[in-house]
Amino acid sequence: MREHDVCLNLLLGWLVDQHGRRFTIEERQEPGPNVLAASATDGSFRLAIEVHPILEAVENQAWLARRERLQDEMKAEITGAYALWLPPGADLPSGANETQSFIKLTRETALQLEPGQRTYVPLPISIFIKKQQEEGALMSVSGGLNHHWARLTERVKGTYDLDSTRLHRLPESEEHLDKLFELIWERAASIDTEGQWVELETIDAWTIQRLQGDGGMTIVGRPPDELGDIGLSVRRNFRRLLADAGPRLRSREADIKALVVLHDYGRMEEEGATTAMRGYDPSLYAGLDFVCLAADGLIKPLMEARAGALPWARA
Repeated sequence: MREHDVCLNLLLGWLVDQHGRRFTIEERQEPGPNVLAASATDGSFRLAIEVHPILEAVENQAWLARRERLQDEMKAEITGAYALWLPPGADLPSGANETQSFIKLTRETALQLEPGQRTYVPLPISIFIKKQQEEGALMSVSGGLNHHWARLTERVKGTYDLDSTRLHRLPESEEHLDKLFELIWERAASIDTEGQWVELETIDAWTIQRLQGDGGMTIVGRPPDELGDIGLSVRRNFRRLLADAGPRLRSREADIKALVVLHDYGRMEEEGATTAMRGYDPSLYAGLDFVCLAADGLIKPLMEARAGALPWARA
């Protein structure tokens, strides 16, 4: 199963959950590089779909080969279809021991899931705290906890650096975050020597989900070196693919027309595609019933036809 197929699987599940319509794929093809086109039916209505990544195809061939090998190794360990969503900035495991530990933990997590369920693989990592000086009340944060620096500063006495660059995605649980903060404050308060680093063990949460059917493990993501300052690229590429896919979808013989775009957001609430779309001419997506974003194992409608305009509401 490829990334496009994962997105297609998610869209069909979303249509069941949100609209009570169970579509079955009748035909799929790849009309161009990095594009999946499919036709589906629920017995009453026909659905035309296109799936595109917002960014260009991955260029790092060595990374792609590593991903392929890792997927093949994991496929031998599990049955069913799974998607593992690589957090932005995280890299694939390297080295025999690290790879085998990763496969073992991923397999143990995957085997707990039923089709349609979603959770995370808790990969062990370390973050580091250094006391800069006794004076002040500030915690400077780099890495995955950077957005929480103000809250982390609230309860520190002294000036600290927190290095959380090995943390790429937090679990969604607020309880996990509260416990992690308590541990950080506790360890920071225990540092007596200025300039001393202390290590704190925690986890990096790699989203995993079980899909319908078979297909092994699909790792969805990009190498860290291809996820730099991409905000402008997202806006430009998203507009381009709307202009490209919109006319093609509108010309297809179908009752419902859906475009799915894929991007590597760490969390759906961090997505910037909605903001980008607000700046586009609505004629770019006129005639489409759904424009959806796939990220972190979820589908989010960026544009959705009003309920009364959908064909099953008019039937």
